[in-house]
Amino acid sequence: MSLGVKKNEVKQITEALKKLTKTSDELLDEVADINLQFTVKKIPKLTNKTIKIKLPHGLHKKNTEVCLFVKDVDKKSREHELTSDHFKDLLKSKGVTCISEIIPLKSLKLEYKPYEAKRNLSQNFDLYLADSRIVRLLPSLLGKSFYGRKRQPVQVNLKANDLKKEITNAVNNTRCIITGRGPVSMVRVAHFDLKTTQIVENVMSALEQLVSAIPGGAVNIRNVYLKTKDSMALPLYVSMGSNEEVNLPVTKKTKKELVVDEITTVEDGKVEITPTGFVKVVKEGQTSSKMTFKRRRTGKKGPKSQKKKMKLNKAKKT
Repeated sequence: MSLGVKKNEVKQITEALKKLTKTSDELLDEVADINLQFTVKKIPKLTNKTIKIKLPHGLHKKNTEVCLFVKDVDKKSREHELTSDHFKDLLKSKGVTCISEIIPLKSLKLEYKPYEAKRNLSQNFDLYLADSRIVRLLPSLLGKSFYGRKRQPVQVNLKANDLKKEITNAVNNTRCIITGRGPVSMVRVAHFDLKTTQIVENVMSALEQLVSAIPGGAVNIRNVYLKTKDSMALPLYVSMGSNEEVNLPVTKKTKKELVVDEITTVEDGKVEITPTGFVKVVKEGQTSSKMTFKRRRTGKKGPKSQKKKMKLNKAKKT
């Protein structure tokens, strides 16, 4: 089921949006991005679900700054320049020229540990890519400055047979993050360097893919708008239907896994991070006990637990 939005409607909104942003673009000498903003009737029970969207016309611009986080080549060495040089040579040999800066994992741990450094890093680039081998380690290293502002790095396979195609797809396509915390979401779908027909095709393609990926489908979408970063939102679609029409699928809770990685400060050592956030250093070949997964109880018992204990004691006496 589709929303029924027609190409000529998208074209009219696009041309109106161009008029709104023309003056500011000329003053700032910048090419504005076009965002598709939508609201759902029922909020899906999801946590930061990423919907990958393939666009017929790429989003990469001449002045787009792209940062790439990579795995350390030599984990024992504290020098990270070797890793940077290694991946610079790799990208150059594969014909990849869109990467502005390469940051090894070791550099991220040592140089970007303070909150201010992470926040500045999250504002320095337009797009962030990450080696698929280290993606699971990045949430704890990058923190809210990235994941709280929907600046999550896009996963890429640096061992892909066609590395240029892998990087190009990541840079040119887009993705929408459904946080599960509110009804409104937004995704970048075009920019004004593209022709009007290309913008229309990108919007239509993004709408089709979003409708098929959003829990509840087209019935769950209340409205759709097109806007730039600083412009007002222009309505493209509005639904007058009620929430009762929406049937959300039942989602199963995924069990969080234990994360294990090497640590350079301890000889033959590894660090384990449990699903509860508990960190423990273990030696090679060893695993932590089951007690690691339990939260440590500190302080006095709360009023609820004390009331339960009193009720149990009364029951025993009677």
